[in-house]
Amino acid sequence: MRWLIGMALVWMATGAVYGEYYRFDTPEKWARWNLPQGLVQVGESGRIQLARFRKDINPVRDASSFTHGTLARGDVAGGIWRAGSGAASGPLVIDADRQTYWQPDLSDPLAKWEIEVDLGRAVLARQIRLYFPDQEGARPLRQFTVYTSTGGTISARDDIFRFESVYQTTLPNFETELVIDLSGRKDTTRVLDAHLDVDLARESGFRTVQYIRVGVDEYSEGAALAEIEVDAVGDNIALGTIERGGRIQTGLVVRDAPSMVDGSMNTYANKFTTFQATTGWKNEGLWWEMDLGAQFWVDGLFAYFIDPGEGASGSSVRNGGTGFAYLYSDGRRTTSGDVDYTALVAEGDEQTPFYLSNRHFRYLFKPRKMRFLFWHGFLTGAEWHSRMPELMLFSSGYPAQVVLRSDFIDLGAIVGDRRPKAIKALHWDAELPAETRLQLRSRSGSSLQEEYAFYDKIGGEITEARYNSLPAVLKGKVDTTLVIGEDWGDWSNVYQATGESFQSESPRRFIQLEAILSTEDPRVAPVLNELFVEYGDALVQDVRGRIVPRQTTPNTETPFTYTLWNRVVDEDRGFDLVRLVAPGGLVDVRDIAVRIGGTAVESQLRVDGDSLYVELPFAVRADSLEIDFVSRVLRNAAVFSAELGHRDEPGLWQSVEPAERRGDTVYLPELVTSDRLIDDLRLSSRVLTPNGDGLGDALEVDFVVYKADGIEPQAHIVDLSGVRRARLLPLARGARTGFRWDGRDDAGVTVPPGLYMLHLDVGASTGSGVVVRTIAVAY
Repeated sequence: MRWLIGMALVWMATGAVYGEYYRFDTPEKWARWNLPQGLVQVGESGRIQLARFRKDINPVRDASSFTHGTLARGDVAGGIWRAGSGAASGPLVIDADRQTYWQPDLSDPLAKWEIEVDLGRAVLARQIRLYFPDQEGARPLRQFTVYTSTGGTISARDDIFRFESVYQTTLPNFETELVIDLSGRKDTTRVLDAHLDVDLARESGFRTVQYIRVGVDEYSEGAALAEIEVDAVGDNIALGTIERGGRIQTGLVVRDAPSMVDGSMNTYANKFTTFQATTGWKNEGLWWEMDLGAQFWVDGLFAYFIDPGEGASGSSVRNGGTGFAYLYSDGRRTTSGDVDYTALVAEGDEQTPFYLSNRHFRYLFKPRKMRFLFWHGFLTGAEWHSRMPELMLFSSGYPAQVVLRSDFIDLGAIVGDRRPKAIKALHWDAELPAETRLQLRSRSGSSLQEEYAFYDKIGGEITEARYNSLPAVLKGKVDTTLVIGEDWGDWSNVYQATGESFQSESPRRFIQLEAILSTEDPRVAPVLNELFVEYGDALVQDVRGRIVPRQTTPNTETPFTYTLWNRVVDEDRGFDLVRLVAPGGLVDVRDIAVRIGGTAVESQLRVDGDSLYVELPFAVRADSLEIDFVSRVLRNAAVFSAELGHRDEPGLWQSVEPAERRGDTVYLPELVTSDRLIDDLRLSSRVLTPNGDGLGDALEVDFVVYKADGIEPQAHIVDLSGVRRARLLPLARGARTGFRWDGRDDAGVTVPPGLYMLHLDVGASTGSGVVVRTIAVAY
C-alpha cells in the first residue's frame, strides 16, 4: 500500500512556487491545514483570523447552520420545523424582514393554524419577540398561544416534543410587537466572583429552548405573523468540542459524556451508581474530564439535569444526585504531568452532600482561561442517578489560544525532483494588536510511514490480529494514516521574527508547520495574512558526521576531532562554511586545525559562545572534512552538532546527520554513578573589603554545574544567625556559572564586618547540589 503515500501527497505538488518560496496565502492552501472547526475563519484573500463568540444573540438568524438528529426525519438543519397552514409563507417569519409575513389559510381548520421554529440546537433564551404586520390584508394575530420546548421528545419512536405554554392572549391583540419574558422551572443562577457587574435579576430569567410554537386560538380576518426573534444568552462554545479535536474522558460510572456537547436534549450523559457507595467519587469513577480542543476565555457555565419523567426515558432517573464540583485549567501541567486544576464551584461537599432540588445550574464569573473542565459528583454513603443532556459554556470575544497545524508539505514533490531541500527560513505577515501573539514552530523529515486502524462490521476498533481472524462478513473498514518517519526531529523552538533561519533539520523532503494564535484580551485577536517557506537545493545531498573520542572525564581539557563525509550528485554546489557547536565551549582557538581530504588547510576561524565558525578556502563537495579542537564537557550525553553553509547563500544552514546512532554524542561515565553536581568552585577571595579602594571590593564566584539542565542555580549570603542578607545576581561566564557580591544586603546597605556564609544551591531534587563557604567581611 505504499502508493497511498504518493496519492496523499499529490496536492502538495499542485501549489504555486514563486522562485524558492512556497506560500500559504489562499483558502485552498489553508484547507490543507488542520484548522479547528468553528474557531478559524479564512477570508477570500487567504487571511486567517479567529472566530469571535458573541453574547446576546438572536439564534433564529443562524439556526440553519446547526444540524441535529431526529427520530423520523434523520439529520435536519434548523429552520421552520412545521407550518400547519400557509406552509409556503412559513420561512418568512425567520427571514429577518419584518415587511414579509406568514399567513395561515382561511380554508384550513383552526387546529392547523400554527407554526413551529427549530433553532437547530438548545439555547438559553431570555425573551421571545413577535412582530406582526398591520396593513390591508395582513393584521396581527388576535388570539394565540406561544409554546416552547427544550427539544426533548416524549416518544421513543417519533418526534413528539413536550411543549409548555409561555404566553397566551386574554384579550384580542392589536399590537405589532410583543415581548415575552421567559423563565424556566428549577433554574438557578449564581455569581461566583465578587464585584462582578451583573444584573442578577435579568440573568436569572431564562429558559432552555430549541422549538418555538405559535398556535392561533381564534380565526381573524388577515391574521399574519411577520417575524419571530429570540433574545438568547450567547454562543455556546461547548458545541463542536469533539469536531474541533477535543475529547471527553470519563470515570467508570459515567456514560455517553460527549452527548453533553451536541446541542441535543435527546442525548444524555448518564451518571449513576447503583449502590450505597462509601469509597468516594474517585474510586467509584463518578467523574468526567473535558478537553475543549482550544483555550477559551470562559465567563459562564450552564448545566441541565433532567427531572424524573422528563424525556422519553426519563422515568428511570430516581435521584438527582448529592452535590458536585467543577474544576478548570488553562492547560498547564503539574511536575508529574497531570493537568493542573483550580476549583471553580461546588454544590455541597464531600463531607456534607445534599440532594439537588434544583435541576438547572447557571454560573457567572470573571473570564477565565479554560482548556480543560473537570466534573465530579460527591458520593459519601449515598447514590447518584442522573442524566445530563446539555452542558453549555459561554465566552465573550475571541478564543485565548488556537493551534493550527499543517499537513505534511512535500518540497520534493513541489519542485518535482522528489529530493530533499535545504530549508532557509520561515516568513510571515501578521497583524498583532497589543496583547496578541503569533507563535510558529516547525519540524522536518525525509520519510513518512503508514499506520493502520482496523474495525469490525459494527464500527468497533479492534487489533490487527483480531481483524485477520474474523470472517470476511464481519470485517469492517481499515483506515490508513500517514505519520512521521524515524528521521523526524522534535518540534523546534518558537520563531522570534519573520525571516528567521529554519530551526529544524535541513535538508529534508517534508516539513510540517504549527501556528499558535493567542490573545490576552478577548476583545482583540491576531490575524495571519500570509505564511511562506523559503528553500533551495541542498548544498550536498547527504552529509554525516562523527565526534571522537566518545567518552571523556568531566570538566577536563580534551582534544576532539569532528569528521564529516559527503554524498553528492552533479547538481550539488558543496559547502565552504561550517558551524560547529561544542556544548562546553572551546578552550583555545590556537588548538584548532582543519583538514580537507586529509590535507591541512588555512581557514578563517571565529568563536561565538559555544559555536565555532569555519570559513574554508574553497567549496568542499566529495572530500571529507576534519576539525581538531580542545573542549571541556560538563554534561553527560553532550551533543556536538554541525551545520554547513555557503558564502553565496547567507542564512542557509544544512544539518549534519550523525554517521551512526549517537555518533555526535560524548559521554561522561563518571557522572552516571556520581551524585556530585558542583565542581571546580573558584572564589576570588575569602576576605571581602568593600571600602572602595579597588582592592577586594567584591567577591566573585564561579563553578561548574553537572547533570542539572534546565535549572537556575541560586547564591545567597547568610549571617551566622541564619538570616539571609543578600541574594546574588548571576554573571555570564560561558559554560561556567558565576556570581558577584559587593558586600551590600538586599536593601543596598553595606553589611557590618564579620563572618558570613556563602550558600550555593543548584536547585536539583537529587544529588549533592549545595555548597557552603565562609566569607569574612572586613574594613
